[in-house]
Amino acid sequence: MDIFLIGKGNVGTALSNFLQIRGINYEILEKVPEDKIGMIFLAVSDSAVKPLLEETLRKNPGIFAVHFSAATQFEDKRVFLLHPYSSINKGSKLDQILFTLWGTHDPDFEEMLKKAGLDFVYCGKNPDRLYHASAVISGNFTQFFAIHALKFLQSSGLSKDVAERLVRQLVNSSLDNIFRNGKNGLTGPAVRGEKELLFKEYSALSKEDPALAALFKTVNETISDSLPRS
Repeated sequence: MDIFLIGKGNVGTALSNFLQIRGINYEILEKVPEDKIGMIFLAVSDSAVKPLLEETLRKNPGIFAVHFSAATQFEDKRVFLLHPYSSINKGSKLDQILFTLWGTHDPDFEEMLKKAGLDFVYCGKNPDRLYHASAVISGNFTQFFAIHALKFLQSSGLSKDVAERLVRQLVNSSLDNIFRNGKNGLTGPAVRGEKELLFKEYSALSKEDPALAALFKTVNETISDSLPRS
């Protein structure tokens, strides 16, 4: 089976490295080919996916097209979304990532992916908006707050190395807790009902970053409201 790849960004480079390591022959292309048979990976920006898919299918009646954009929906039995529910950089090891696969269920195509060594779970025709929102929350929100947590620790006099170690430790242990215990794994002043402490922290944050303080207040109120009442 011939394999083609368009895209040299983070996903394209990681995929290229993955194929090289596994000894799988492929061809990197600068533009859409014509009359090819096999599989083409389109590792391009969200805005570029749909027109590139349309051109690919028009010029190549016998090819499977694979893209990576959960924000793009495309109805065609030869088009598949292979979404890396993970943060990808050029050095990412794709054999350690679980992908979600979307499109028309096709055992032959899925067998091709398995032979390539990719780990995936078939999820349906197209992801809905809640799926994409989930990825945005998982991929950005925790990190956004972690960046500010690091900044505030360093403002309090801790070194960068110590701050990173502490934030990583708390984020990882907190995630472990919620995966084991769900909402019961949440902790902190909002869970304990310590409104006076939360107000003091909100007031301190307001002097540093009013917009972040507003988020801090909203998130803590939402956490408190989401807990079962005794």
